Amino acid sequence: MERPLIFDSISLSLKDRVESVRREFGNTLYVYTFASLYAWQEDEQYEICFCKDAFLVKNGAEGENAFLFPCGSENGKKELVDALLQYETLDFYCLTDEDKAFLEKEYPDRFEFTESRNEFIYLFDRDAQIALEGKEYKKQRHQINIGKASAKEWKTERLTEANVERAIKINQAWAERKGNNGLADAEAARRALEHFSELSIFGLIFQADGKDTAYVAGFFITPDTFDLAFCKVLGERQDFFVRWEFFRSLPQEVKKIDSEEDLGIEGLRINKLSRHPNELRRIWKGSLKL
Repeated sequence: MERPLIFDSISLSLKDRVESVRREFGNTLYVYTFASLYAWQEDEQYEICFCKDAFLVKNGAEGENAFLFPCGSENGKKELVDALLQYETLDFYCLTDEDKAFLEKEYPDRFEFTESRNEFIYLFDRDAQIALEGKEYKKQRHQINIGKASAKEWKTERLTEANVERAIKINQAWAERKGNNGLADAEAARRALEHFSELSIFGLIFQADGKDTAYVAGFFITPDTFDLAFCKVLGERQDFFVRWEFFRSLPQEVKKIDSEEDLGIEGLRINKLSRHPNELRRIWKGSLKL
């Protein structure tokens, strides 16, 4: 690439361009969806650069020369990687097995790779998570029953422009309750909810005995795969029930639930593994050899 790479903030006007590239070249990592990039851009210090039929995201929170692996055509990805080889240090994040193989083929012995267990993606079979058949799901069924019994009356509403402010209030209450012990996604969730329509969010608000108690929201990665991005529950031991009800509300086309990563947080890892994912998608970090 002859011209220098020019990075810009991730504005709403870029949605169609990002999604067009991502979908055309079959990228199904939730991280690359426009909704996720937009919601997390402040926390992760994301900036974006386009090159023909590919794009590159700078991940400033990870370091000066840290990037998500390029998304797009083979030639576009190679052009972007070539341009980055001018740096003395270079780190790629969110590499799949296929991305790792691409770098090994195109740049033999130039990169070293580290398995990023904390970033592995948990994928769940939607039908199995609804049916919960068999002994392995006994504890899940028990937790769901506890959650359901915690209120005399449950009501759910589809998230809309008319009620999204209520989800924002639930999000704020959850953040205040958790404090520094909570996952650091409350701000990303707020940004996503504030642009509910533009980001094509699908979600539910839950009421327990007439009181707003939870919301679940996310994005469609593909027509058959849904990214469960945010799940905030104020009631005790209600999260399994809330999640189960949400899965039942999704369109019939959805077959897989992307539950994202566990970030190495012990309680979160235990929770995700206890729900029996049908796949753990391996993720790598690739670093330019010194």
